[in-house]
Amino acid sequence: MSKLNNFKKDESGASAIEYAVMAALLVVIIVFGVTLLGSGDSETAGIGNALGKIGDKLEATSLE
Repeated sequence: MSKLNNFKKDESGASAIEYAVMAALLVVIIVFGVTLLGSGDSETAGIGNALGKIGDKLEATSLE
């Protein structure tokens, strides 16, 4: 019976699961961001191109 009580009190497994869930969520966010800014003939390629144009304009104005 004491082994069962010790198992219920041990929270190290719960924290490992929480870290795994956070890591999985981070991977999903990174993949979504890369897909959103990706290049190609998709609908979202415009966002990457727009950010590239903004960078080009900032470089042009800083050189003047």
